[in-house]
Amino acid sequence: MIDAISITLLVATGLYIAIAVAFTLGLFRSPVRTARQENPPPFVSVVIAARNEADQIGPCLEGLIRQTYPSDRFEVLVVNDGSQDQTAQIVSDYTGPESNIYGLDVGSAFPDLAAKKRPMSVGIEAARGDIILTTDADCRPLPTWISGMVACFQPDVGAVIGFSQLKLPGSPLTFFERLQALDFLALMSAAAGAANLGVPLAASGQNLAYRKTLFERVGGFREIGHRPSGDDVLLLQLMRKAKSGRIVFATHPETFISTWRSESPTGFWQQRKRWASNAPVQFRLNPPFFAYIASIFLINLLAPVGLLTGWTWFGGNLALCCWIGKALADTLVICRAARRFGRTDLLFLLPVWECLQVPYTILIGLAGSLGRFTWKGRQHAARIRRFQHTHREREQPDAAM
Repeated sequence: MIDAISITLLVATGLYIAIAVAFTLGLFRSPVRTARQENPPPFVSVVIAARNEADQIGPCLEGLIRQTYPSDRFEVLVVNDGSQDQTAQIVSDYTGPESNIYGLDVGSAFPDLAAKKRPMSVGIEAARGDIILTTDADCRPLPTWISGMVACFQPDVGAVIGFSQLKLPGSPLTFFERLQALDFLALMSAAAGAANLGVPLAASGQNLAYRKTLFERVGGFREIGHRPSGDDVLLLQLMRKAKSGRIVFATHPETFISTWRSESPTGFWQQRKRWASNAPVQFRLNPPFFAYIASIFLINLLAPVGLLTGWTWFGGNLALCCWIGKALADTLVICRAARRFGRTDLLFLLPVWECLQVPYTILIGLAGSLGRFTWKGRQHAARIRRFQHTHREREQPDAAM
């Protein structure tokens, strides 16, 4: 007789493998077509939220100064989020009458929004651009970044997801940094594969673009404003539900972004907990995506339990087969993505990464959904609470027009 654990494990594994195959097929597609060049080209606003980024913001702005996109057709808005270092002063050094770089301050604006959504809202509200591009202060854009991302905006495209990666200058990555890079590549693999199939699931604020009208149409961050994370992936789901233009993935190398800051083990733990805190919200915004996330958690939880205790159909054999099936599915997706995005240097770590996925997924999944975490020196709770706005009912009709 097949027990409940066996059935759950089989269903989760089957769902996971089917989705992995779909992602792989998506990675062979490239539905993005270059848009016809407008004259003049659309005005673009690059929005960066910066908190205590004195060591990073300068090189980031240097990269934006060297863009091939016409300098009179884009602006850079750096929003200082209560920095306690020299971030504001460094940004000020780049501003001036002839500069297209502007420094803003959060102040008391948008008090109901949590974490990064406050400075992002300040920047987007002040933005003059038809297209909003977002990146982080620790990222280094290629000179072709703005031009490449804008070229993806055909008339029927509402948002463009960009590829980002961990890539440090000067010296090779350490073992732990390579593991971080491979883990992030796995996330980008799923994001690219799904988007190429017309089912956008995830994005990174390190490299994301959308029409300002679409941002306003979904009400900005209001619906997800209480969440300490999700200024990218949750916003993407709101935009997907709005059905106001295609959401595509930019696969051309000139659009790639690299982050030059790796996390310490403690920082990595806090970062992934913050990301995992969004999982329960996906149950409401995108139930199929939540089912995919749940399948990952269940496989990593039940497979080792069944393997160690024999508490599954056919003893531990079923659990072992399911875990091997998941590992092969991961290999299929990540190998394709590594070739597509030029990161085959990370593939030798796949066996190590796969083994670490078991404790990592269980611990991060539980801690992210139930615990607390630190971001930029501030404490946040991961628990779900009702989002309230005294003005929401009054403003919502206009936002949806």
